[in-house]
Amino acid sequence: MRTQAIRHSDANINNKYIKNNNKEQTFKGGNFLDLATKGLELCDKYPMIGVAVTDSVATDVPRVVVDLKKTGVPAAAETFRREFSGLFVNCLMPSFIVLGVGKLFNKPIMGNLFPKTNMSSSWADGASLDKFVSIFKSVKDPSSSKTTKEEISSFIKTTISSLEGLDGSNWIKFSEKIAPEKLDEITGTVVEAVYSETKGKKHTKELLSKACSMIADSTHATQTLRFQGTDEIFGSNLQELIRDQINIARKFGDDAVRNNLDAFKKQATKLVNTKSLLGLGIIIPIAMSIQSINRAMTRKKYNQKGAPIYNDFEKGGTYKEMNENEKKSFFGKKLLAGASFVGLALLSMMKKPSLPMFQFKGMFPTVDQCRWIATSTFVSRIFASEDENELRESTVRDMASFSGLYFLGDYAAKIAASTIEKIKPDVKLLNRNYTKNADDSVFKKVGNWVRRTSLKSFDEVLPNAKNMRSVCQLASLGFSIISLGVLLPAYNRKVTEKKVAQAKLKERQAQKANSEQSELIIRLREDKDIGKNGVYSVVANDCFK
Repeated sequence: MRTQAIRHSDANINNKYIKNNNKEQTFKGGNFLDLATKGLELCDKYPMIGVAVTDSVATDVPRVVVDLKKTGVPAAAETFRREFSGLFVNCLMPSFIVLGVGKLFNKPIMGNLFPKTNMSSSWADGASLDKFVSIFKSVKDPSSSKTTKEEISSFIKTTISSLEGLDGSNWIKFSEKIAPEKLDEITGTVVEAVYSETKGKKHTKELLSKACSMIADSTHATQTLRFQGTDEIFGSNLQELIRDQINIARKFGDDAVRNNLDAFKKQATKLVNTKSLLGLGIIIPIAMSIQSINRAMTRKKYNQKGAPIYNDFEKGGTYKEMNENEKKSFFGKKLLAGASFVGLALLSMMKKPSLPMFQFKGMFPTVDQCRWIATSTFVSRIFASEDENELRESTVRDMASFSGLYFLGDYAAKIAASTIEKIKPDVKLLNRNYTKNADDSVFKKVGNWVRRTSLKSFDEVLPNAKNMRSVCQLASLGFSIISLGVLLPAYNRKVTEKKVAQAKLKERQAQKANSEQSELIIRLREDKDIGKNGVYSVVANDCFK
């Protein structure tokens, strides 16, 4: 579900035309779905709320409740710290660290050539900077050294009219879908945002939202974009693109930037890479240390070693020190589990790691960045395990969580959307960036569905499909709650209890065998005549070895 929250937070567009058409919704479910839709749109509008709510509801709270019921307060307390610290460190903290690093390095990187340019709070990545500089070069007056409002207006209009967006299985040209007078209105709104910096961030966000709503109203394509003449998907969605366009257009007003665009692009990209890589370099070690800190708090609180996953943890009845051979074997199992997790993470990305993958594009990490941070967090939990039961629980729980949060939850939403589209052919809930062929193999069909099919965002669907779009997201949330929040921790606890019971049974059997052997030895020693009939030599001799 976290992926859904991050993905949809990228499109936090306040699409007003949808609000004015709520009466057109005809999908059964009425009041509940209306309420759910408003809540989900609120999560889209305020991404921090969206991430916190969806992750808490889907996994964090259910797991705490299950552990409290099945195991007790120590396990529930540690689960609470583990899950909610993971939410904070993996999703909410990174961008604030990146902002701080950007402020620290802005002057050393930008200062010499562009002393008036502050790029620390800019989220434009390398691809956006390259495209914006290229377009501005094509519209600026080469005979002038000052940037005019007309040039900025031309820059805005050219960028928007050059876009194409995916609507269903069709690529929509914005220049054809947006009427000329509407394009002028959109351009004017964005230009106003460029020149209203003194009115504050709130005013800029309102203008940004207005412009995005007008574009969405005309195109219904805001998530999957590319520029005309290319087949490459642009890395940013519409809201990010217009946000960055406003930010960079303000920089073009600086004479030093306008008259040295190539150097500006080079230095700005250098700053993007620096703050992104250093930011990740800071956050990943923090993410890796959280579980060790969490466990140290548990030890101090209860004055007990070991994992609080056992019913008798507070009595110290389960923890056993390993000998050197056991420690070596256990460490090898940790290595194998950690390597398997890294392999799962790489498989989920479906692409080779590259520098652009690590560049931040907004206040929240991208899905790929979250995968790297989450992998560090989960692998560190594996290595923090103190016995084989905890290692198994950590591996199963976190590999399932990673799969559910970063692709299985998305699959649940797409299955719901596909089902609704079959029932109601006039409703379009999916974007498909591929061409269907009757002779495609099953493998190719599945690959296209997994990689090239995506759920439309709220601003992309038609008004009468908003509630059905909510059903898809609720399906993803429900899948995460049931599978990751309830069934998975319950399964882990059941298996652990079974293994503990088996271990205790073996221990009792061993104690019984030792007791019987000791009793036999005592009897043999007391029977002075046993050697006469030959039994002593056979039995007692073995016992006394």
